[in-house]
Amino acid sequence: MQEDKMQSKDHIYNLIKDKIIRKELFPNTQIVESQLSEETGISRTPIREALKQLSYEGIITIIPNRGAFVSNPTPDKIKSVFECKKVLEAAAIKIACTNITDKELDVLEDLYLQGAKAHASKDFYLFTKLNDEFHMTIVRASKNSCYEKYVNELIQRSNVYLFFYDNFMFTSADDSEALKGHARILALLKAGDVNGCVEAIEKHNQVTLDQLSLNGIIQ
Repeated sequence: MQEDKMQSKDHIYNLIKDKIIRKELFPNTQIVESQLSEETGISRTPIREALKQLSYEGIITIIPNRGAFVSNPTPDKIKSVFECKKVLEAAAIKIACTNITDKELDVLEDLYLQGAKAHASKDFYLFTKLNDEFHMTIVRASKNSCYEKYVNELIQRSNVYLFFYDNFMFTSADDSEALKGHARILALLKAGDVNGCVEAIEKHNQVTLDQLSLNGIIQ
């Protein structure tokens, strides 16, 4: 019974995220529990648990006596997330650069190549998952569980901004700043260039934020 409940929660969690990625849900859209229950056949208890998790990650906002809504973060909130993510990832990669194994470098190489294919085929959902794993592989190489926990949370929070505001669908793989950044980071990790890695991951985060600014989201 508990396993079924967890599977139901995970299903709702993934369903809502998928709808956001595919732009079927937009900022400020209300998520109605009764409709979700009717559509999926899942009871309200696991739906509420999924909504709480999404709220914790900043993907939705729960307003007492009104319900759950897809988040519409302020520019200051978006800046804060990317600034914090930049600082923590820089600290993690500084350690990872000296600790990373050949196996982990091979994983990063494969994730980069898969990401390029996903970008070329315009599969934003897959590209986002590969992008997340690229960053988290580096963070895990730092062997610091706190970095791993908090960077993962910040990645999930920043993803929702990219889901709505990134120009992925209108950018070719050759022109993708995300792919260029990953290639640069990977090369520096292979070279063991600590300072270069720190500078590259900071620039990578800043470029992503600047692109949102260019799109008119951040002033």
